Amino acid sequence: MTSDEEVELLRGAGALRIAVDSGSLARIGRFIDLLDLWNRRVRLTGDRDRTTLVRKHTVDSLAVVSELPLSGIVADIGSGGGFPGLVLGCVRPDLGLRLIEARRRAASFLAEAIRTIPLPGAAVIGTRAEEAGRDPAVAGRSDLVVSRAVRLEAFLPPTVSLVAPGGLVIAMQTPGVGLEHARETGLLYGLELLRRRDYRLPDGERRRLLVFSRV
Repeated sequence: MTSDEEVELLRGAGALRIAVDSGSLARIGRFIDLLDLWNRRVRLTGDRDRTTLVRKHTVDSLAVVSELPLSGIVADIGSGGGFPGLVLGCVRPDLGLRLIEARRRAASFLAEAIRTIPLPGAAVIGTRAEEAGRDPAVAGRSDLVVSRAVRLEAFLPPTVSLVAPGGLVIAMQTPGVGLEHARETGLLYGLELLRRRDYRLPDGERRRLLVFSRV
């Protein structure tokens, strides 16, 4: 990662009041470099410009850091190019990280990123979230389940079988997703909306975290 990209990342993290130490910065840098390399061959992300990957996608992922558990397992559903899962792992490598991704090429990238960064506590689960929820190795064991830019109706149902008792579920959305809709959708799957957190990205785009718990 270039010095300009580091400045962008630290500025965005500061606006979110997230501390990024030198070790985390180095790990995120290795992740961005590898993602850039893969994006030249396989389109893993819609945006492939490095500055956009840092300013928009990486900084957005950092918004979840303050919600991470003190210990335990974090599951990212539909990890794709590694947002938010790999970014969270770079900041908190002490956590167990489960990257759930059914697409073969994306899963291959995630596995290489885990080795390259490295994140020894992370693992790729190359299957759909619904199937992962039936795997005894991961079912009911996640202290936090998260996903970015996935419709609530698609994201919330499989989280119920993945999240541990007392665990949280975080949907990374835009403010266009209303609170009443989120509350009603959560209750359909036995999830209570605890709170929302609104913030802005460095370019001014508005984002919203919806935090649920099991009823």
